[in-house]
Amino acid sequence: MRGARVDEELKGTVPHYLTFEVTNTGRKKIPAAYMVDSNFALNGTDWERGEEAYVSGGRPGGGDLPCADTAPKTLAPGDSYDTCVTYALPDGVGVLSLTYYADGYLDEGGAVATWPVEGGLEAASAELAEPGDIVRVRWDAREDGVLELPARLVSVRRGSAADLAGLDLDLNENERRGVPYYVSVTYTNTGPKDLYADQADQVRLLTEGGRQIPGKTPFVFDTKIPGCPSDWVARTIPPGDSVTECSIHLVTEDADKPFAVGFAQADRPGLVTWRASLH
Repeated sequence: MRGARVDEELKGTVPHYLTFEVTNTGRKKIPAAYMVDSNFALNGTDWERGEEAYVSGGRPGGGDLPCADTAPKTLAPGDSYDTCVTYALPDGVGVLSLTYYADGYLDEGGAVATWPVEGGLEAASAELAEPGDIVRVRWDAREDGVLELPARLVSVRRGSAADLAGLDLDLNENERRGVPYYVSVTYTNTGPKDLYADQADQVRLLTEGGRQIPGKTPFVFDTKIPGCPSDWVARTIPPGDSVTECSIHLVTEDADKPFAVGFAQADRPGLVTWRASLH
């Protein structure tokens, strides 16, 4: 990429080049065919999405660049085109998978197609803590600032749609048809003050396909869910005590499976991750 023009924040990252073919199998001309790459996400072995890099420079059309976007503006029935898109990943992070979001929105509950990358899961697995390992997570204690607390993944359990019947959950259409998984994590308050227990929304279910699926919690705090024991009532944890919180994660792609659990760090990028052992 020497000699090319790239955004300043992408300098120091490693470019990855995605080459793909698009074919119009329909009967009508496709307008804005060049926008198809906007629905792709290249997922790193840290379960973060690569940043699409817009590279310019060199000869017109980018013919002398290692990856040139040559997609046409429109695509007639039966026609195809090959093109290339550049993604930037942090140094040392490999590629786990490529996902395509069929509805055009990069949300965790939408319909997707996934292409795994050979060796990606093995590389991601090497960085995971075991389920019973205690690791420190950065917990937002609100007015007391960010604390580092010991945390342990207790279990990941597959549930049933029947478990959620009648619950007041904010689900989209794809999530209502998805498979619920219940993730339980125990935290210990090692600080000098009472700690407010409300960190379940920081937990992510990480899938083999490279998706981060946030948790859902009922709006009614005293709800009881089979397989997901938790004290939904907002309360405080005294110093030295522990609390186990359970979150609900909806996997919407039939072929995708849970692989790990992550905790989104307060005021710091990246996840603390455990290997998921399903029950």
